[in-house]
Amino acid sequence: MLITLIGLMRFPSAFFAVIIAFISALFLCMPFHEFAHAHAAYKEGDMTAKVLGRYTLAPFKHIDIKGLLLLLVFGIGYAKPVPVDERNFKRGTKSKLRVAFAGVLVNLLIGVIACFLYCFLNRFWPALFTSYGFLGDIYYYFFNFVISLNFMFAFFNILPIYPLDGFRVVESLAGPYNKYVEFMKAYGFWIMIALLFTSIFDIYINFFAGGLSGLIIKGFDAFFALF
Repeated sequence: MLITLIGLMRFPSAFFAVIIAFISALFLCMPFHEFAHAHAAYKEGDMTAKVLGRYTLAPFKHIDIKGLLLLLVFGIGYAKPVPVDERNFKRGTKSKLRVAFAGVLVNLLIGVIACFLYCFLNRFWPALFTSYGFLGDIYYYFFNFVISLNFMFAFFNILPIYPLDGFRVVESLAGPYNKYVEFMKAYGFWIMIALLFTSIFDIYINFFAGGLSGLIIKGFDAFFALF
C-alpha cells in the first residue's frame, strides 16, 4: 500500500483520491468487523464490550496503531480486539464460536454487497467511475478498496494465529491449556509479522481473497449482462 502511494505522488489527483477512498473503506471495514464481535458477544450474554464503549461503529474506538501501520506498509493489518468475558456466555463453546466467526462473516457479507453494487453501477451507470473526474476516481477506488479489504480481512482473520479470529476458534475447541494455544499466545504476533515478509502469505491472500472476490464479480457481471 505504501509503495503504491509513493508511486502516485507524481499524480496529486490520483494520490488524494486513493487516500480518501482507502481511509473511507477502512473506516467501514474495521468498525463493522469489531462491532460484529461485540454484538455477537452481547447476544450471547456478555456486556463487556458495551460497558467499555466498544459496542459502536465509531472507527477510532476500534483502530489499533500497530495493525494500522502494518496495513499501510504491507497492505494487511488488524483492528483492536473487542474485549470479551467468556464467563458470561450462555452457551459455552457455541457462544465462543459465534463470537469468533462474527467478524469474518460480516466482512464477507459486506464484500459481497460491495461486489453487487460495483457491478450494478458499472453496468447501468458506468459514467459514475469515468465522467466525474476526481469524484469518479474516489468512487472507483472506494469500491475496489471495500471489496479487497473485506475479503482480505476475512481470509486473514481465519488464520489460526494469535490474536486473529481463527485462533479464537482453535482456542474454543482445544481449551486454554493446549500447547498450541499457549505457544501462539506467546509467539503468535511475531509469527504473523514473519509471515508478512514471505511470498507464501501473499499467495494465500491473492489466491483465496482475490480469487473469491474475482469469481463473485464475474458472476454478478454475467447476471447483469442479461438485462
